Amino acid sequence: MTILQISDELAQTIQNEATTRGVTIENFLRSVILRERTLADRRKIEQEQEWWLSLPLSKRANYESEFVAVHNQQVVDHDPDENALHKRIRTRYGNTPVLIMPAAGPREIHIFSPRLVQVWNADP
Repeated sequence: MTILQISDELAQTIQNEATTRGVTIENFLRSVILRERTLADRRKIEQEQEWWLSLPLSKRANYESEFVAVHNQQVVDHDPDENALHKRIRTRYGNTPVLIMPAAGPREIHIFSPRLVQVWNADP
């Protein structure tokens, strides 16, 4: 077991937050770390996408009809087959966040959802 030294004030804050949520301190800290890692990964992907979309169209046109993988503001791989590209990137980078997207830019996604409508009968 490793001992981590923190201030009494921080220790009390952590204890209070864990108690409020009904979880152990260890589980609370795990969830906080996971959430922070997820947010950092999301920020990285957003920055990579911003960089890619800021490139001149003439450079992006080199990858027309393909998917690109962007890591640290570099195109590290590309392929017309998204699944093949994804497998290579996971093999090469593991769980490191790497942007994979159509070279043309984000796709437009349409989501159709049924809506429940309640009809009221005014007659008794």
